[in-house]
Amino acid sequence: MATIRELGAGLRVSLLRAASVVAPARVERVLLDHFFTPARRPPIPPSGALGEEWSIHSGGEEITVYSDGTGPRVLLVHGWEGNAADFLSMRAALKAMGYGVVSFDQPAHGRSTGRRTTLPAMSRAILDVARATGPFVAVVGHSLGGSATLLALRDGLPARCAVLIAPPYDARYYLDLRATFMGISKARVNGAVRRLQRERIAVGGRETDRAAAGLRIPGLVMHDRADRAVPFLHGVAVAAAWPGARFVPLEGLGHRRVLDAEAVHQDILEFIHQSIAEAPPVVANRIQRLASARETSL
Repeated sequence: MATIRELGAGLRVSLLRAASVVAPARVERVLLDHFFTPARRPPIPPSGALGEEWSIHSGGEEITVYSDGTGPRVLLVHGWEGNAADFLSMRAALKAMGYGVVSFDQPAHGRSTGRRTTLPAMSRAILDVARATGPFVAVVGHSLGGSATLLALRDGLPARCAVLIAPPYDARYYLDLRATFMGISKARVNGAVRRLQRERIAVGGRETDRAAAGLRIPGLVMHDRADRAVPFLHGVAVAAAWPGARFVPLEGLGHRRVLDAEAVHQDILEFIHQSIAEAPPVVANRIQRLASARETSL
């Protein structure tokens, strides 16, 4: 029997419209199943291309982690339907400046296991990678990886500064887009959101505001005005909620090419250097304590 994904667009829309009347809860579950199931986007580089490769456990999945270099560590967090290879050129720029680089494939992405994932699961994976490889002088999150990074920072991710590139502000925007594509009504979207809230799965908006408002580390938010995947105003809203964060509007780079732009690399490197120099003693001391504890446990 064909799945909903395999049906033609017209038949799929007709079936889901009818089911919205007789089985609304089922339609909401179908919508969320589609929403939380990423496609595994190539290329996935050959083993060894991103440094030493190993794995950790997070939320019942095996997360593939890559580490390269021995200098102060920067954590790179990819976005939805991406993988660690998205940061190949940024990784090279960081290494050239003497930084060690840690990256990983989120659950259900790249070489990591899993079919579905959620924003909280992505945030938990960041924290689990950090426990094994941190602390960090900086963390760089792209797209939904930026949103997951924001939640991880709220929950104690040890980093002295953070860069978010094109971070979504509210998942409801994307849920609406997916529902429109599938022919699912606004009422069922609202029902799906209520289901997420009951299950304590973050959807953004006020949650994003609260997470950002509590941060006390230097922040840099970058977003291209013509980004077609994440609207520019999402990045503006995230930066506005983050006390003291600097917002840099970009031009002509879109959503993914921004990761390969030399000018962006330079802005990030300068921001990290400045943040390390200006880090409050309490932050520097916390990083040192975490590093000492990790060395003791090895």
